[in-house]
Amino acid sequence: MNTSLRTKLAVTAGRLAAATSRTLGRGEGMVVGGKVTLGLSPHALADLAGGRVAALVSATNGKTSTTRLLATAASQAGPVATQSTGANMTEGVLWALANGPADAPAILEVDEAYLPRVLAATRPKVVLLANLSRDQLDRMSEVAMLARKWRRMLAENPDVVVVANADDPIVAFAAEKAQQIIWVAAGQEWTADSSVCPECGTLLSRDGTDWSCSGCGRARPKTSWQFEWEKTGTAVGPDGQRYDLASLQLPGRFNASNATMALAVCAELGLDLAKAVTLMSTVTSVSGRFATVVAGSLRIRLLLAKNPAGWSELLDIMPPAPTPVIIIINSNDADGRDPSWLWDVPFERLKGRTVIASGNRRRDLAVRLLHAGVDAVVIEDPFAADAVLPAGTRELAVIDCAATYTAFQKLRDPSNEELAL
Repeated sequence: MNTSLRTKLAVTAGRLAAATSRTLGRGEGMVVGGKVTLGLSPHALADLAGGRVAALVSATNGKTSTTRLLATAASQAGPVATQSTGANMTEGVLWALANGPADAPAILEVDEAYLPRVLAATRPKVVLLANLSRDQLDRMSEVAMLARKWRRMLAENPDVVVVANADDPIVAFAAEKAQQIIWVAAGQEWTADSSVCPECGTLLSRDGTDWSCSGCGRARPKTSWQFEWEKTGTAVGPDGQRYDLASLQLPGRFNASNATMALAVCAELGLDLAKAVTLMSTVTSVSGRFATVVAGSLRIRLLLAKNPAGWSELLDIMPPAPTPVIIIINSNDADGRDPSWLWDVPFERLKGRTVIASGNRRRDLAVRLLHAGVDAVVIEDPFAADAVLPAGTRELAVIDCAATYTAFQKLRDPSNEELAL
C-alpha cells in the first residue's frame, strides 16, 4: 500500500494525540487520534483504505458484534484490520486502518449516518446492511431519511456487493438500488419502526415473515440465505447447505442472526464457511458486551442497549423471574438526551422480579417500570458495599446489568474519568 507522506506524518501526529489522551485518562484515544489525522490530511481515509477494504458493516443494532464475528471468520485467511472497540464514526474507521496490520484486508464497522461518506472513501468489496430503527433522534435522522441516504449511496456506487436483510422493509428499500444484492432472511423482531411503506406511506401488510405494500406493490424480496431459530440458530445457504450455529458463545437469537449475515459476506469473500462458523464460535464477548466483570461489590454480566429495538432483543436473554437485574439509564450526549423511548421498550417482560433502577434517568425508568407492573427499587450506586439491594442479590454469582452507552463504558473501563454512572 502506497501511503502519501502527508498521511504518514498525520498518522504519527494522531498517535501522539491518542497517547496523550490515554495518559490523561480521557479514553483510548482513537477518536482524538483520528480527528488529528484527518485535520492534517483530509484525504487520509481514502489514502489508508488503498483498495484493501473487504467489507463494511452497518446497522442500528448489532453492528459491533456482527463486525467482530465477520472479522474473526475472515482471520482464517490471515490478519485482518478492524476496530478493537465500537469506534465506528469516520475517525474510528480511519484509526483501525492506520493502526491495524499493514496491507491486511479490512473489515470495518460504520455508524449508519456516516456510512455514505466512509463507503465513498474506502470503496469496499461488500457492504452488510442489517437493520434500521429509531436511535438517538437528537443526533440521528429519522429512519426513512437514513434509508434514502443509503439508497442514494448505493445508486452512486454500483460496484459494491450488498448483503442486506430482506425482512426489514426499511433496509430493503435502501438496498434495492444496488446493482448486486444478496438478500438474507435474517428476521426482524422489532417492527414498530417499519409499519408503513417507506416509498408511499401505506400501512404494510405482514404474514409471518412476508411483508408487502398494497399502495405501490413493494414486497419482501426473494432471499438467497435463510436464518432459522428454534432455541439455537441455523443458517441455510443458497445451495441448501445448513450451518449449525449452536456452538456460538454470544447469546440470543439476534447474535445467531448476526452470524448468518456474516456468513453471507464470507461467501462473497470466498472464505471457507464451515471454518468461518468454527472461528465465530470462539467469540465470547465483544468490546465488553456479554463480558463478566467486577463492579464494586458485585459481579455482573455487562449488557448494552440503547433503543427500543435493542432492548426488545436484550430482555429475552436475561435470566427468568424472580432473578433481579440491574438497569442503568443515562441521558448524556453519547446516550441521546431524550429518554422518551423508554415508553416503547416492552419492560412488561420483566414482571415477577425486582429491577434495580440506576443512572441519571433512574427515576424516569422507575416510572416506566411502575406502569409496566414491574417492581423496582431506585438506587444511585448499586455497586457500593453499603447499597441496600433486594433480598438475594448479593448471593448471586453473577447479576445481569443492562446499561445505556456511557454507563456501560464506565463499568467496562472505570479509569475513564470523562464517564460517570
